[in-house]
Amino acid sequence: MRKVTQTDTGSGTGNCLQAAVASLLELPLSRVPHFILHDDWEIRFMDFMEANGKPVTLRGYEGAVSGIAIGKTVRSTYHAVVMEDGETVWDPHPSRAGLQVVAHVYATSN
Repeated sequence: MRKVTQTDTGSGTGNCLQAAVASLLELPLSRVPHFILHDDWEIRFMDFMEANGKPVTLRGYEGAVSGIAIGKTVRSTYHAVVMEDGETVWDPHPSRAGLQVVAHVYATSN
């Protein structure tokens, strides 16, 4: 995994998902779209993951799952991190504080 830090933490949308995807796919941040800027961000995100060899499936948090986890932070915001076997392995936010509560996971199949 390539650890990419998000570059936007204060605009209201942030780019944590973009940075988490870049990290998981080992791509430069500039090669990953800023999905959340679009109304159909989830479709764009899932299509991008599949096109890059890491298709994802939306799942509840079931413990030992790997992929992109979405949840609440200490900042009371929704945030994306990279998860492996149920544990956060990379938080792209500069604080590295992780998630307090995992809402769901876009699980990778490989």
